[in-house]
Amino acid sequence: MSDASYKAACHVSNLHDTDAAAHEVLTHVAAKMAGQTDLAVVFVSAHHVRRIDLVTSSVYDLLAPKAVVGCSAVSVVGNERELEDQPGLVVLALSLPGVELHSFSDSDLDWPRSQDKPERLIAAMKADRADLRGVLLLADPFTPIMGLLPALSEVLRRSPDEPASPLFGGIASAGRQAGDNRLLRNDEIRNGGVIGLSFLGPVRIETLVSQGCRPIGRPLVITGARRNVIESLGGKPAMAALQEVAVELSDEERELIQKGLFVGRAVSEYREHFGRGDFLVRNVIGVDERHGMLAVSDLVRVGQTVQFHVRDAQTAHEDLEMLLTAQQFDDPPLAGLLFTCNGRGTHLFSDADHDATTIRRAMPGLPIAGFSAAGEIGPVGNSAFLHGHTASIALIRGV
Repeated sequence: MSDASYKAACHVSNLHDTDAAAHEVLTHVAAKMAGQTDLAVVFVSAHHVRRIDLVTSSVYDLLAPKAVVGCSAVSVVGNERELEDQPGLVVLALSLPGVELHSFSDSDLDWPRSQDKPERLIAAMKADRADLRGVLLLADPFTPIMGLLPALSEVLRRSPDEPASPLFGGIASAGRQAGDNRLLRNDEIRNGGVIGLSFLGPVRIETLVSQGCRPIGRPLVITGARRNVIESLGGKPAMAALQEVAVELSDEERELIQKGLFVGRAVSEYREHFGRGDFLVRNVIGVDERHGMLAVSDLVRVGQTVQFHVRDAQTAHEDLEMLLTAQQFDDPPLAGLLFTCNGRGTHLFSDADHDATTIRRAMPGLPIAGFSAAGEIGPVGNSAFLHGHTASIALIRGV
C-alpha cells in the first residue's frame, strides 16, 4: 500500500438502544477517521430497523461520507465479534483516495426487462470502465436474483482470457416477510430490491469464498439429467453411483452423509485433477429411490463433472484457514467485508465468533464489517454465484 492516506476504521456495538449504539460506534469511528471518510458500510440487526433513519443521519453528521451502503441482518459482524441473537450495529469507514464509488439499484439494472439488453447492466455498474475493480451487491431475500447474477457476471467478464471484476455481497436477513428488511444506498432507505456499489480506480479487491466442504469419492460425469435432477452418473443410476462411493468411505464420512449430502459441480471441465475450490457446491434436496435419481439445488446437464461432498465444522474451519493462509504472501489488506451464512456461527461451530476470529488471527487488527446472510454472493472460478453455508470475504487493499 503506497499511499498513507488510505485509512479504515470499524466499530461494533451490542447496545439495545439505537441512539446509544449509534453514538458509541460513530464517535469511535469518527475519532479514527479524522474527517477522511469516503465510504461508510453500515449493517444493523432487526433491533435497530425501526430507527435506521437515525443511524443513517448520524453517519452523515459524524462521518460526512461520499457514499453509504448497507442493510439489515439477523446478526452483524464487527472486527472479531459475531453478535448472534442480540442487538448489533456496525460501521466500517474507509478513506479511499482517488477511488470513484458509484452506487446503483435494481431500478438502474431494470431487471428482468434488461435480459436482452446487457448494455443496461453495463451502464448501471460502469462495467465498461477498464478501472472497475469490484462490485458489492446487497439484495432483499424476497427479490429474485438467481437469473440476475449470471447476467451480471457475464458483463463483468471482459474477455475469456481476463479474470472478471469480482462480484460479492449478501442477502439481507433481518426479516421473514417482504418489506421487513432494509437496504441503504446513500441517504435512501429501501425495503426491497437490490443495491450495488462499484469501486473504480486505485483500489484492489480480492474475494475468498469458503464453501466449507470436502470432496469424497472420485469425480463422476453426468450421463443423464433433467433440469435440477441427476438421473445417472457414469452410466449408472445416480443413487447406485452414490452407494458405490459410500462403500469406500470411513464410518465418520458415512455419518456425515446422513447429516447432509452435497454435490460439487466442476467450475472448469479442463482440469486433470480436482480439489477443494474447483467445485461449486450445492445441496442434495431430494432423493427418488425408486428411480435412483438425485435432485440438487442447481441446474445440471449431461457432460458435467461432479463429485459428492460432505461438510462439518472441522472441514469448514480448515477450508477457511487454507484460503487465508495464501493471503500471508500479499500486502496486508486495508479492511475486510464478511458475508457469512446464518447457518454458520454457533449453529455449526462449537466456539462463538468463529469466522471473524479466524480472519483476525490470520490478519491481526484488520477492520472487518459484515453480517449473517440469507445467502452469500461470491465468485467461484470466473463467475459469481449465490451460495449457502459459506463465508464470502472481500479484502480491500490500496494500490
